[in-house]
Order: sequence, then structure tokens, then C-alpha cells
Amino acid sequence: MTEQTRNSQGGYAAPAYPLADLTRPLPPIAAFQALVTAAQLGSVSKAAEHLCRTQGAVSRQIQQLETHYRCALFVRHASGLTLTTEGHALLTVALDVLTRLAQHADLHTGSVQVLTLRLPSTFAIRWLLPRLPDISRALSGIELRISTSADDTPEFATPDIDAIIVRGTGQWVGLDAVPLFAETLTPMCTAELASSLKSITDLARMTLLHPGPRHDEWRCWLDRVGATQVDAAGGLVFDTLELTLTAAAHGHGVAIGDPRMAIERLETGALVRPFDQVAPNGMGYFLVYPPQRAPQPKIRALADVLVKMVREDRSIPL
Repeated sequence: MTEQTRNSQGGYAAPAYPLADLTRPLPPIAAFQALVTAAQLGSVSKAAEHLCRTQGAVSRQIQQLETHYRCALFVRHASGLTLTTEGHALLTVALDVLTRLAQHADLHTGSVQVLTLRLPSTFAIRWLLPRLPDISRALSGIELRISTSADDTPEFATPDIDAIIVRGTGQWVGLDAVPLFAETLTPMCTAELASSLKSITDLARMTLLHPGPRHDEWRCWLDRVGATQVDAAGGLVFDTLELTLTAAAHGHGVAIGDPRMAIERLETGALVRPFDQVAPNGMGYFLVYPPQRAPQPKIRALADVLVKMVREDRSIPL
């Protein structure tokens, strides 16, 4: 006869499984933590560093799971680890269980969930910060931590980064990418400089300001409007769009970029658009995170509020 609970006190719901099933030997929590960490970081050594354990300990814990479930959880190769089909299935369960335990611990101790978001500095200053109060209200109970980077590569080797806003094409292997908005390009400069730009060909005698060393933005826009006589290779190069727009506002030349990132300057007249033409360049801004994090309530909440704000934004000067 299958053993049942003998707890006769009121207020206890009947368990979904008999007590004998719930109390049978299972691998320890540490082994499931090793699985989740190794899957996310793609490396036993990185998992060991994050967990403050030795590589041997993490390897043994993963082997303990493989022995218990009688299947391989990872394919080991020179560049790291890849989950097997069975590994993916167990990872889903492990994420659910560990998330619930962590949430319960947070509720019990009164601690606040932390969500660390990395994003480009210009995006942070010009798009996110003006909307930060609304974002904070939507993420009630979650402490949002923001860091900036000029690197457009979504790299999650650092385990304290939960999600990244990335400028790119949206195609990153092994990552989920939620589209926010497509990038469009248009020239921007001071009103004084704009008054001397009677036609697009006049850009040939202007200093072009580039938000990156490849000159792709100016080349894209000039190709789109057919301005073959304007050399996109000349001008000044900056490492961020924010610096490029700041230089343009100081009269150092004509910048190129997405007008969403210059909305405040355009509204105050610090910058103007000398030409109406805009050019999509195939790039965009995306919220990116490892697929294992998709079920996390804080990730879902962040994605929902960012997408909602993009849809409701009526101040985009296109």
C-alpha cells in the first residue's frame, strides 16, 4: 500500500504525489544549480567560478545527475558545452524549481529582486532615462540596476547581467531577442549649419560626424538618397552616438543617427534636421537574454513594459 501523509491538521492541501514519491532519494540542490549554471555559461570552468566551487566538484555534480537520470545532459566539445535533448528537458524543470525556491526565500526574508540591465550609453541617456519612472512603476518590487557599454555584442559570460539591450540585426545564436524598434537614419546639425545646406550635395563641403569607425551610417543614408558625389569616408569619428550628437550640437559638423536618440535636442532646437529623407539601415534595438531566463517573472515584466512603451511612443520625429 502506498504510504500517505499522516498529518491530520487542517489547512494542509493534499500533495500532488504520495509522500513516498516525494521523499524518495533525489540528487541534491547543488547538482541542479551546477546544471543551470553550466548550461547558461556553456562551460564547467565558468560555472565553477560563478558557484565558487572547483571544476572537479561541478563536473561530479553534473555526472551525479547523469547517473541518476541515466542519460547524458551535455555534449562536451572544444568550445564548451551543449545541452542534449534530455538536458534541455531537465533544465526546464530545474529552472522552475530553483526559481520557485528563490522567490519563496525572497518573500520570507523580505529581500528585493534585482534585475541588472546593460545597454548602450546613448540609448540609456536619450531613450530609457526619460521613461525610467514609468519603467520603475511597472517593475514594482524589482530593483533595476543599469550599466552601460559601447559594445554591441550580447555577452553573458558575466553572470550578474540579466538582460542586455543591443543594437544589431536581432540574429544572435542561442539567445532570445525581443524587437523594440528599427533604427532609421537622418542627418542632424545646428540651425546655423542647416541654413547653408541648400541641397544634399552641399554635404560634400561639410564635416561629417560618424558614430563609429566604419562610416556605415553615413554611407547607408547617402546611398539611399543617391548622393554619390558626397564622400562618406571623411569627417570625424566618435565611439558613441551621444558624443556624435553632442559634437553636432556644438557646431562641429553634421551628425547622422536615429532621431529617437536626439528627440530632446530636436524639440529644443539645439539640433535640426536639414533634410526630410530617412533611411532604414537594417539595424534595430533588441532586448536580449538567454532563453533559460525567459520564464523569469522579472524578465517577462521588463520585456512587457519596454514593448508597451515603444508602441505608445508618439514623440518619434520620423
